[in-house]
This record gives sequence, C-alpha cells and structure tokens, in this order.
Amino acid sequence: MTKQPEPNRTAMPTNDSAMMSSSNTPPVSGRPSKLVTVAPRNRASQEPTDMVNSIPTLHLKTNPRKSQSRGPQTLETFLNSHRPPLNLALPQVNLSDEAEVSEDSSIRGRIENHRNPLSSVLISMALHLSLFLALAWFVLAMDKPVTTISLVATPDANPVLENLNQADLQLVEIEVPIDNQSPMEMLADATAMEDSINADDLPIVSPSIANPAINPNQAENNPANEVGKLPTGGGLEGRATDARARLAALRGGTLASEAAVEEGLRWIINHQREDGSWRFLHDQQSCRGKCKDEGTTEASTAATGLALMSLLGAGYTHRTGPYQQEIQKGLQYLRSKMRITARGGSLTSGSKGMYAHAIATIALSEASTMTGDSGLGKVADLARQYIETAQHKAGGWRYDPGSPGDMTVTGWQIMALKSCQLSGSRLGELTMIQAEQFVDSLATSNGRFGYNTDDSLENSATTTAIGVLSKMYLGAGINAGSLEQATRFLSDHGPSKNNVYFNYYATQVLHHRSDPRWKNWNDSMREHLVTSQDQSDTHQAGSWYFSDPHGKVGGRLYTTAMAVMILEVYYRYLPLYENDAVQINR
Repeated sequence: MTKQPEPNRTAMPTNDSAMMSSSNTPPVSGRPSKLVTVAPRNRASQEPTDMVNSIPTLHLKTNPRKSQSRGPQTLETFLNSHRPPLNLALPQVNLSDEAEVSEDSSIRGRIENHRNPLSSVLISMALHLSLFLALAWFVLAMDKPVTTISLVATPDANPVLENLNQADLQLVEIEVPIDNQSPMEMLADATAMEDSINADDLPIVSPSIANPAINPNQAENNPANEVGKLPTGGGLEGRATDARARLAALRGGTLASEAAVEEGLRWIINHQREDGSWRFLHDQQSCRGKCKDEGTTEASTAATGLALMSLLGAGYTHRTGPYQQEIQKGLQYLRSKMRITARGGSLTSGSKGMYAHAIATIALSEASTMTGDSGLGKVADLARQYIETAQHKAGGWRYDPGSPGDMTVTGWQIMALKSCQLSGSRLGELTMIQAEQFVDSLATSNGRFGYNTDDSLENSATTTAIGVLSKMYLGAGINAGSLEQATRFLSDHGPSKNNVYFNYYATQVLHHRSDPRWKNWNDSMREHLVTSQDQSDTHQAGSWYFSDPHGKVGGRLYTTAMAVMILEVYYRYLPLYENDAVQINR
C-alpha cells in the first residue's frame, strides 16, 4: 500500500486566507489520490459476543471541495470543531491463543523474558534515588530562613531592596471585612474620616500582582533621571467593594459623585435589550424613543462593550454585585458575535469596526481578570490575536485591519492589549514596540501629539491626551520625553464642557501621574458631571448627553457610559506610577 502524506492539522491558518479544513492537503505531485481505509484486524472468533466487533472505517482523505471552510466561523462553531474527538470503544482482544506460540524457543522470547525484571530494578533504583534527594533537600532547607512572603512592609517609601534575604522584613496582616454594606454606605464611613486619612501615612504593600514586573535597573541607567518612576500600577484591585469606597474618599470622590455613578448605571441597565446587547439607538423595547438624543449610527459590540466597561468599573461582574444576570447576558452577547477568521476572533461592528473590536475586547478581558473566568479569557485572547494581526506595518491601527493608523483608534487598541495582558494573554514581542514607534511618530516639537502622519499639525487636546496615556501604558517613565510638557498643556486646557472623549483620556493622565494639578482638575470635572446629570422624572433620569461630534454619533448611551467611567477614575485603575499600592484595608 502506498503511504499517503499526513493530513494538515493546523487549527488556525496564520495568513489572511480563509480557514481550511484539516483534510485539504493537496495530493503529492505525480501520484494519484487514493482513498485509504484503516480497519481493525478481524478477531470475531476471539471476542466475547457483547464486545464491539469493529470500529467505523476511518477515511484519511476526503474531497477537498466539500471540506473547505466557507468564510468566518462563529465562536461556538470554532470551539466545537476543536473539541477532543469522542473515544471509540476499541475491541478487546484475547491474546491467550497467541501466547501459546513457542516464543521461548526464539532469541526474541529470551530477551523478553529478561526485560521485565531488569525494568523493575531500574524503576526501583530511580524511585529510591528520588526519595533520597528529596529528603536531603528537606533537611538542608530547614537550616535556611524562610524568605517567601505574601506582603512586605518597610520603614521607608522605597521598598526596592538589593538583597531581600538580608532585609529586616515585617509581615503585614490585612483583614478583609465581610459585611453587607453597600458602596455608598462604605463611602459615607470613609468620607467621615477623610480629614484624618493621609495616604502617605498608610502602610505600603507589594505592587499589584496583576502587572508584570518591570526591571528597576532601567531607571538607574539614566543618570539625569529623565525617565523617573516606571509604570508598575494600573491593576483592577481598586474595584472591590471595600477598596472602592476607600479610594473614592482618598482620591477626590464624594457621596454625590458615587450617587451619580449608581444613577448612571441604573439608566444603562434599563436600556439593555432582550438579547443582552446595548445599542446607540433607543427606538426599541424598554425605551422606544422615550429618551432624546439617541445616536446616529449603530455598532452593537461597541455599545455593549461601553455599557459593560462602566458596570465593571464599579466592581460589578457576572458573579458579584446587583447586576449579575444583566452582565452575564451582555458578555454572552459579545461571545455570540465573535467571528473566527484567519486573523483571530473578530468583534468588529459598524462602519469603523476596529473601534468596536477594541472596546468589546476590553470588556471581555476585564471581566476575565476580575472573576478568573477562563472561558472569557480564551475569548479575549482570540480578540487579542485579531488586534495584533490587524496592526499596520508602521505600528498603528485604523478602522479596518491593515490600514494606516491614526491616534484615536490606536489608543483604544493599546488599552485593549494591556487589558488582555492583565487577563493572562501573552502579547507579541514586536506589537507594542511598533505601536510605541507609531505614537512617537505623531509627537510634535511643542510636546503635543497629532492625529496621523498625514496631518501631524493637528495637535488637538484630544489627540494629545490619547498620546500621553498611550505612552504611559506602553511603559514610558513618568519624566520620559515630553510627558510633563504635554500634561501641563492638558491641565491648562482644563476639562471640556461637552467633549467627554477628551475628558475621559485627560482625567486618566492626571490621575495616573498623581499630578500636582490633579485636585483642581478633579474638583472641576467632578462637579461638572454631577450637576449636568439628568435629574428629571423622565426616562432620561440618571443619564448624560453633550452635543459634540462624538456625542452625536454615539448618542446618550455613549455619553452616559463615558461620564460614568470618568467618575469611577478614583478606583477603576490603580495609579500607574505609584511604586506600590496603598493599603486600602485597615
């Protein structure tokens, strides 16, 4: 029988071509295609009557025209097609008759007779040697001090030590309160003590475990200290109920701002559709046009992602909090909309698909990080692959995969990639390097950032805020390049009265850097949003709408979700440039 080539078993193609079935391997040149059938040897006379007499015929080649994949697959189809095959019940074979062959008379038989005792001796020696080595290691280890700890406290504000084994360490015990207090009640308790709370006086604990360690020697290699502290924070731990209340009190939140967050989330929940999605148009189901100022376009994965981001930012997930069922339905909707392509898992929707894809990816990855849901993590990783393969060769992203990039779309992709990294995905080695090169290419001499390479003079406040935040997420030191100059420009510009897109990015920049101008910015931004929230008795109560180019496209849902996330800034992400996270439980 002529040996046929092994079929191609690649799960996903690596190029942009359509995904092919594993049976599409072309025949070897010059040889006719043969249908090879593999069947078990007929042992019917030796098998019990209740055993399977044969297994189905396995065809190693099929007609490639019938097995070719046609276009993108849904996520469920992809997962089902990659599940392990069912175990076939193989026939039990009675070898007693064959054992009667006079094997001892052959050289092979004599070798086989002596193999088992020799194998037993070798296995026994290996086992006893392993046990001896383990016992020796245990005895030697008893003389050494235990250096593995969970939390480290040091008397100063710089916990980076050259020799951890020689340090005088102090174990810190953190008590996690178990009670039924709501975030509002806990914030009230924390606010009552805010005059006596000083973050500088609180103990220091180890950095966020959600972020990969960064080499501290990078800053030491710059004698002029132009880099400064590197971003080691930014985790999601502040969203926990007790942490949320304490951080809101410490960093500038008020009872009024937290009440505005809860009212905004209630409005968002009331506008979820039966299929679990949110839409920028309010013409169906619970709202039916009762709220004015709906969007002018539709992108369901973007709208659903923004709604989920605002809910997750408050610490609510599909496993904790008051909106578990609604969040579960929203996450399931995003999963159902993922299309498996040659690039990875696509969540694009609307005319500017990469916007929607990045926003939906952030929602999935944050939900995975907050709950440890491995299923969501796998979906988010497929979305991460799509972002990386959609990157332009110059390092940026735009509306469609492979298109030359602009600052606004690129900023969303960078945040999505960092969110995937928090959930456990491994980023491509060159992806972030090329992304940083693209962002740097849009920097101007006056410390601002432009929109794209064809219009580098458009150094608006919005693109500058996106550029600075992107540099921070890409690992730039706090004093690197012109970040200080750009931050001063944003602060002098001040919060916008109607551009929540600019406010969303600029607020994060000042918060992450713990900028001296943060208090003035926050006081102005917070009060503007609290007072501009709809407080009527209509269906619009709890929402926001500002008429600007972005607001007109996304409408009231977009504006409300962005406003909520701005008011969640105190705890939504821990500050990037704090060497360690302040202990938030006392």
